[in-house]
Amino acid sequence: MDSTERDAPAEPMHKAFANDGRLALRRLALPSDAAVLDVGTGQGKFAIFLALQGFDVLTGEPSTDRSGYAGKDWAVNATKAGVLDKIRFQFFDASRMPFESKSFDAVFFFGVLHHVEEPKRAAVCAEALRVAKKEGAVVFFEPRQETLEALWVDDPDHPLAADPAAYVAKGTVREERLEGAMMDIIIYRRGA
Repeated sequence: MDSTERDAPAEPMHKAFANDGRLALRRLALPSDAAVLDVGTGQGKFAIFLALQGFDVLTGEPSTDRSGYAGKDWAVNATKAGVLDKIRFQFFDASRMPFESKSFDAVFFFGVLHHVEEPKRAAVCAEALRVAKKEGAVVFFEPRQETLEALWVDDPDHPLAADPAAYVAKGTVREERLEGAMMDIIIYRRGA
Protein backbone atom coordinates (compact mmCIF):
# COMPACT_ATOMS: atom_id res chain seq x y z
CA MET A 1 0.00 0.00 0.00
CA ASP A 2 1.48 3.38 -0.94
CA SER A 3 1.35 6.50 1.25
CA THR A 4 -1.57 7.97 -0.73
CA GLU A 5 -3.73 4.95 0.12
CA ARG A 6 -2.65 4.85 3.74
CA ASP A 7 -3.09 8.55 4.41
CA ALA A 8 -6.69 8.71 3.21
CA PRO A 9 -8.92 7.50 6.05
CA ALA A 10 -12.67 7.93 5.88
CA GLU A 11 -12.75 11.31 7.65
CA PRO A 12 -14.52 13.88 5.44
CA MET A 13 -11.83 16.57 5.86
CA HIS A 14 -8.83 14.25 5.60
CA LYS A 15 -8.39 14.50 1.83
CA ALA A 16 -8.21 18.31 2.01
CA PHE A 17 -5.94 18.05 5.07
CA ALA A 18 -3.52 15.74 3.23
CA ASN A 19 -3.66 17.88 0.08
CA ASP A 20 -2.72 20.96 2.11
CA GLY A 21 0.17 19.04 3.69
CA ARG A 22 1.41 17.85 0.30
CA LEU A 23 1.16 21.39 -1.11
CA ALA A 24 3.51 22.64 1.62
CA LEU A 25 5.88 19.69 1.24
CA ARG A 26 6.17 20.28 -2.52
CA ARG A 27 7.22 23.88 -1.80
CA LEU A 28 9.74 22.81 0.82
CA ALA A 29 11.35 20.00 -1.21
CA LEU A 30 12.77 18.44 1.97
CA PRO A 31 15.35 15.67 1.72
CA SER A 32 14.12 12.23 2.79
CA ASP A 33 16.32 12.35 5.90
CA ALA A 34 15.04 15.79 6.98
CA ALA A 35 14.81 16.50 10.71
CA VAL A 36 11.12 17.38 11.18
CA LEU A 37 9.33 18.87 14.20
CA ASP A 38 5.53 18.85 14.52
CA VAL A 39 4.41 21.29 17.22
CA GLY A 40 1.06 20.48 18.87
CA THR A 41 0.49 16.75 18.60
CA GLY A 42 -3.22 16.50 19.39
CA GLN A 43 -4.51 13.27 17.82
CA GLY A 44 -1.27 12.99 15.89
CA LYS A 45 -2.85 13.63 12.49
CA PHE A 46 -0.12 15.85 11.08
CA ALA A 47 2.73 13.82 12.60
CA ILE A 48 1.14 10.72 11.06
CA PHE A 49 0.76 12.47 7.71
CA LEU A 50 4.46 13.43 7.78
CA ALA A 51 5.48 9.90 8.76
CA LEU A 52 3.39 8.50 5.90
CA GLN A 53 5.40 10.71 3.57
CA GLY A 54 8.53 8.94 4.82
CA PHE A 55 9.82 11.39 7.44
CA ASP A 56 10.95 10.55 10.95
CA VAL A 57 9.00 13.01 13.10
CA LEU A 58 9.48 14.51 16.53
CA THR A 59 6.17 15.80 17.87
CA GLY A 60 5.06 17.27 21.16
CA GLU A 61 2.93 19.57 23.22
CA PRO A 62 3.05 20.97 26.76
CA SER A 63 2.42 18.46 29.55
CA THR A 64 0.26 21.15 31.17
CA ASP A 65 -2.09 21.61 28.19
CA ARG A 66 -5.58 20.59 29.32
CA SER A 67 -7.44 21.86 26.28
CA GLY A 68 -9.77 19.59 24.35
CA TYR A 69 -7.15 19.32 21.60
CA ALA A 70 -4.20 18.09 23.69
CA GLY A 71 -3.43 14.86 25.47
CA LYS A 72 -5.02 12.62 22.85
CA ASP A 73 -3.84 9.06 22.34
CA TRP A 74 -2.00 9.80 19.12
CA ALA A 75 -0.04 6.52 19.38
CA VAL A 76 -3.20 4.47 18.71
CA ASN A 77 -3.76 6.43 15.49
CA ALA A 78 -0.08 6.07 14.52
CA THR A 79 -0.25 2.33 15.14
CA LYS A 80 -3.35 2.01 12.95
CA ALA A 81 -1.54 3.92 10.19
CA GLY A 82 1.53 1.68 10.56
CA VAL A 83 3.94 4.53 11.38
CA LEU A 84 4.39 4.41 15.16
CA ASP A 85 8.09 3.60 14.67
CA LYS A 86 8.57 6.84 12.68
CA ILE A 87 7.16 9.18 15.35
CA ARG A 88 8.76 10.20 18.64
CA PHE A 89 6.79 12.19 21.22
CA GLN A 90 8.24 14.63 23.74
CA PHE A 91 6.51 17.08 26.07
CA PHE A 92 7.65 20.67 25.52
CA ASP A 93 6.44 24.27 25.66
CA ALA A 94 6.67 25.86 22.20
CA SER A 95 7.60 29.23 23.73
CA ARG A 96 10.69 27.64 25.37
CA MET A 97 11.70 24.69 23.20
CA PRO A 98 14.31 22.36 24.70
CA PHE A 99 16.13 21.89 21.38
CA GLU A 100 19.47 23.16 20.12
CA SER A 101 19.41 26.09 17.72
CA LYS A 102 19.26 25.10 14.04
CA SER A 103 18.13 21.51 14.79
CA PHE A 104 15.30 21.04 12.26
CA ASP A 105 14.90 21.24 8.50
CA ALA A 106 11.22 22.04 9.00
CA VAL A 107 9.05 23.06 11.95
CA PHE A 108 5.32 22.57 11.39
CA PHE A 109 2.34 24.11 13.23
CA PHE A 110 -0.79 22.53 11.78
CA GLY A 111 -3.76 24.43 13.23
CA VAL A 112 -1.82 25.34 16.35
CA LEU A 113 -0.89 29.03 16.49
CA HIS A 114 -4.47 30.24 17.02
CA HIS A 115 -4.67 28.00 20.11
CA VAL A 116 -1.57 29.58 21.67
CA GLU A 117 -2.33 32.35 24.17
CA GLU A 118 -1.89 35.64 22.31
CA PRO A 119 0.86 37.01 24.63
CA LYS A 120 3.00 33.89 23.92
CA ARG A 121 2.68 33.87 20.13
CA ALA A 122 5.72 36.07 19.42
CA ALA A 123 7.89 33.86 21.65
CA VAL A 124 6.54 30.73 19.92
CA CYS A 125 7.40 32.16 16.50
CA ALA A 126 10.87 33.24 17.65
CA GLU A 127 11.55 29.79 19.10
CA ALA A 128 10.40 28.06 15.92
CA LEU A 129 12.80 30.20 13.87
CA ARG A 130 15.59 29.57 16.38
CA VAL A 131 15.32 25.78 16.12
CA ALA A 132 14.97 25.79 12.31
CA LYS A 133 18.19 25.24 10.37
CA LYS A 134 19.67 28.14 8.42
CA GLU A 135 18.18 26.76 5.18
CA GLY A 136 15.14 25.35 6.99
CA ALA A 137 11.53 26.49 7.15
CA VAL A 138 8.83 27.20 9.69
CA VAL A 139 5.36 26.39 8.36
CA PHE A 140 2.08 27.55 9.87
CA PHE A 141 -1.25 26.14 8.73
CA GLU A 142 -4.14 28.30 9.90
CA PRO A 143 -7.82 27.53 9.18
CA ARG A 144 -9.58 29.25 6.31
CA GLN A 145 -13.03 30.75 6.93
CA GLU A 146 -14.84 27.68 5.53
CA THR A 147 -12.84 25.43 7.83
CA LEU A 148 -13.63 27.61 10.84
CA GLU A 149 -17.34 27.47 10.00
CA ALA A 150 -17.18 23.66 9.88
CA LEU A 151 -15.29 23.58 13.21
CA TRP A 152 -17.81 25.93 14.86
CA VAL A 153 -20.59 23.38 14.30
CA ASP A 154 -19.08 21.11 16.99
CA ASP A 155 -16.93 23.68 18.77
CA PRO A 156 -18.64 27.10 18.79
CA ASP A 157 -15.83 28.52 20.95
CA HIS A 158 -13.07 27.51 18.54
CA PRO A 159 -10.77 30.56 18.13
CA LEU A 160 -10.32 32.56 14.95
CA ALA A 161 -7.24 31.92 12.82
CA ALA A 162 -4.04 33.71 13.80
CA ASP A 163 -1.78 35.47 11.33
CA PRO A 164 1.83 34.60 12.18
CA ALA A 165 2.99 37.77 10.37
CA ALA A 166 1.73 39.71 13.39
CA TYR A 167 4.23 37.84 15.60
CA VAL A 168 7.29 37.18 13.44
CA ALA A 169 10.09 39.74 13.71
CA LYS A 170 10.09 41.84 10.55
CA GLY A 171 13.15 41.75 8.31
CA THR A 172 14.53 38.49 9.68
CA VAL A 173 12.76 36.09 7.31
CA ARG A 174 11.01 35.91 3.99
CA GLU A 175 7.38 34.85 3.87
CA GLU A 176 5.48 32.81 1.33
CA ARG A 177 1.71 32.32 1.48
CA LEU A 178 -0.19 29.46 -0.11
CA GLU A 179 -3.93 28.92 -0.23
CA GLY A 180 -4.79 25.36 0.71
CA ALA A 181 -8.17 23.66 0.53
CA MET A 182 -8.82 23.97 4.25
CA MET A 183 -5.86 25.96 5.58
CA ASP A 184 -3.85 29.04 4.73
CA ILE A 185 -0.22 27.98 4.63
CA ILE A 186 2.42 30.49 5.68
CA ILE A 187 6.06 29.52 5.20
CA TYR A 188 8.98 31.41 6.73
CA ARG A 189 12.61 31.03 5.69
CA ARG A 190 15.68 33.05 6.60
CA GLY A 191 17.30 35.34 4.06
CA ALA A 192 16.10 37.53 1.26
